[in-house]
Amino acid sequence: PGKRDGLSERESQVLVLCAEGLTNREIAAALYIGNETVKTHLRNVFAKLGLRNRVEAAAFVQRTGAFVRS
Repeated sequence: PGKRDGLSERESQVLVLCAEGLTNREIAAALYIGNETVKTHLRNVFAKLGLRNRVEAAAFVQRTGAFVRS
């Protein structure tokens, strides 16, 4: 999701995991990156997509029909 809006592959991955309800720490562990890196990716995602919070991010993922892992 969001690739047409300029998101990188990693930003897209972080967005999907965020939309699934994972915490920053859980996202970091799942992607083998640091917690601060997750925060940076989320800040970039929110700016690029004009989102304000995780709820809007989850709505964006659902609205765009992105696949969310189960």
